[in-house]
Amino acid sequence: MRTSSREGAMISAWILSVATVVAAAPDPSPDADRSAYETARARAGRDADSQVDLALWCEARGMSAEKARHLARAILLDPDHARARGLLGFVKHEGRWMRPDDVTRAVDESAESRALLAEYLERRAAAPDDADGQYKLALWCEEKGLTRPMVAHLRRVVQLAPGRDGAWRRLGYKKVGGRWVDPEAEAARTAAREAQEKSDKEWRPRLEKLRDSLTSRDKSRQAEAAADLAAISDPRAVPMLWQVFVKGGDERRQRVAIDVLSRIEAPSASAALAMIAVFSPHAPLRSDAASLLQNRDPREYAGLLAGLIRDEVKYKVKSIDGPGSRGELIVEGPEARVERRYTPAAPVALMPGDSIVRGEDGRTMVRRETGRIYSGPEMTSEQALALAGSSGAAYVPIFEGGAVQNTGIAAAAFSNSLPAPGSAGMAPLFQAAGLSADRSRDMAAGLVSSPQVAPTGVNSSDGYRYAPILRESLQFSLDQALADARASSLAAREQLAADVRSIEAHNAPIRETNERAVAVLKSASGRDLGDESDSWRAWAVDLEGYAYAQKSPTSAPATIVEEVPIAYQAQAVYTPVGNLAGFERRHSCFAAGTMVRTLRGPRAIETILPGDLVLTVDTTSGKLDYRPVVTAFHNPPNETFRIDLGRESIRPTGIHRLWKAGHGWVMARDVKPGDRLRTVGGVVEVAAVEKEPARPVFNLLVDGADDYCVGDSGLIAHDNSFVEPVARPFDLAKAP
Repeated sequence: MRTSSREGAMISAWILSVATVVAAAPDPSPDADRSAYETARARAGRDADSQVDLALWCEARGMSAEKARHLARAILLDPDHARARGLLGFVKHEGRWMRPDDVTRAVDESAESRALLAEYLERRAAAPDDADGQYKLALWCEEKGLTRPMVAHLRRVVQLAPGRDGAWRRLGYKKVGGRWVDPEAEAARTAAREAQEKSDKEWRPRLEKLRDSLTSRDKSRQAEAAADLAAISDPRAVPMLWQVFVKGGDERRQRVAIDVLSRIEAPSASAALAMIAVFSPHAPLRSDAASLLQNRDPREYAGLLAGLIRDEVKYKVKSIDGPGSRGELIVEGPEARVERRYTPAAPVALMPGDSIVRGEDGRTMVRRETGRIYSGPEMTSEQALALAGSSGAAYVPIFEGGAVQNTGIAAAAFSNSLPAPGSAGMAPLFQAAGLSADRSRDMAAGLVSSPQVAPTGVNSSDGYRYAPILRESLQFSLDQALADARASSLAAREQLAADVRSIEAHNAPIRETNERAVAVLKSASGRDLGDESDSWRAWAVDLEGYAYAQKSPTSAPATIVEEVPIAYQAQAVYTPVGNLAGFERRHSCFAAGTMVRTLRGPRAIETILPGDLVLTVDTTSGKLDYRPVVTAFHNPPNETFRIDLGRESIRPTGIHRLWKAGHGWVMARDVKPGDRLRTVGGVVEVAAVEKEPARPVFNLLVDGADDYCVGDSGLIAHDNSFVEPVARPFDLAKAP
């Protein structure tokens, strides 16, 4: 990159100042490190990136002077090298590289900047927190060139009113298929998908050839194939490994897959081993895969296995003792308690008012003219739809023309708020592991959400309750009615038993999957949390450093009583004297005082508002920048940790992430004395860590970044967004 003579003179002067400071600093490195440094320097490239890598190598070994020298050389080679500038504590402001304090001073010294900032703060304070108010403020920011505050207020607009197309357009989003998408994020997803597809096309024929070679009669060909498989370490090979070696359930091929996966260090390989550990039809292979998982990071598969655990349908049975004896199937769920009643015909007995007559065929007939009005059980459309998608087995009777028809058991398992790690596209993986096609589809659907059952005849929007109204007057054969009562009792018993078998058929694969998944999780966690899905999901989420929000019932589950029509066609002819009357349609976290680096200087975190520009670090490039706050979170009291940094202390909550130099994000509760944390322009060593009582805590969500800088030293701290895995820390010391 070319520079003007003036810029070159400025850079040279700056390098001279750095060199002067460096020359005054003692070099504590022993001779062995000095020799290693000379070797590393000789091997290092002469480009800016290589000089930064060498500087980080020096930093990791305590060679501060050499670190500064190579960072200065990187900037001489590339004056706009963001990583080098960031590691030296420089941020680009209005086209110039400056230290954050100088940026704040420049803003303060500019009358125009002060006036514009003052007007912005005044307008922000007066703007209503609604879509119109925030949109007007965003337009004003756009007019005044305050691009980053504009973004913050536009984001608030789409939070309040997702249908504001103008706000989405100004944010740079494009509408695709009826939804607004970030073109850059969409492009990244497309690129990742295309890269995997390309890799799949390369790996599939190669793996198929190796698979066939393993069964060749040529021993040398077998040995060569085995050696080639042993050399595979590419994570992108995992999908085709599954297709070629796991799919179909062949024991020998699955054993080969386990062996190859054991040498691939990637989350995808861990997930594949976890699936084999649960779904392989071969017990020895399940055991081998589970054993290999013990040497891997449980965060790579704990969420997947926890998502496989589903609650069984819990039930109780009261048996039928004979004609007229009511049986019950009671299903307990978190949303409702369903009492399903099976009442066979009662033994026929003559009643006052009955008439005994002789039929035309000579049989004894009973005429019972009751004039009784019968109202069947009622239900609402909302109850039916809610029940169909809730826990356990759901029974939804539908009344049509006065006849009760049952839709049967809706085998839906309760699904909570933890995002499951699968998708419908995983059905082939389950099937490859030996499950049937139907069970594979059910299992895959269960990972995404609970199956929804819409009962026939229910209109979700009419808001009515329905009940059939019957007026009866009957004549029947006494002997046949007695026989019908006995047959009805037998039919009711079989219906009750069939429904229990249906529940057990639903529970059996859940129980089998749960037992296998729980066994792996017990070994990984060293805990026994039983087979409750919520307990394991909470553990898996905590493993990632997040809080798991369990649903707490606001009230006791409602009791729903259902009368099950007995599936027996009475042989006695009941001659109706009455008639059908019709249907009745019835209406029915940092502690307060933590200083945050902002464009206006350090500000207490509890005073930060959306639109404020805070200092951030791009953890992929090391570039410093000012980005707008989108949301400021004021949270209830929580336990904090005091991290003593020598000249100051910070007080984050235990799961707040800080950037450990050369390592990446680390939770505050895992920080140890002696750890070196990255700051603006350097690192600081932790002196001590101690737990403190609960206090109100605060956090920020930053647009276009995932962190902000706190404390006098500018410690890099994660914001309130999701913590993405760090493939390679930007400040990792790499050997030349």
